[in-house]
Amino acid sequence: MWLDDIDIGGRGICRPAVGPLGRALRGARLQQFLSQETLAKVAGVHQTQVSRLELGAPNWRLFCQLIKALGGEPIVTVEPLDPKLEELKRLAATVW
Repeated sequence: MWLDDIDIGGRGICRPAVGPLGRALRGARLQQFLSQETLAKVAGVHQTQVSRLELGAPNWRLFCQLIKALGGEPIVTVEPLDPKLEELKRLAATVW
């Protein structure tokens, strides 16, 4: 069973993914039933780099490399700011 290979050599402890990049990477990796070690080999990096990213160490370049190794494409979306909120902040800054 694939679960048997997920923690080879590990301590049997799975810490929660942290941050948007870590959660996105872990979700994509687990959708394909890959261990960190297997993903690392496919992407040409060390398993600890995959682990660090999943645990919250931000690294956009590594994230893109790993997502592409999974067959995905990283996309960034920026929501427009609410102009009324910005106006309120500007007015508040002039009062103080």
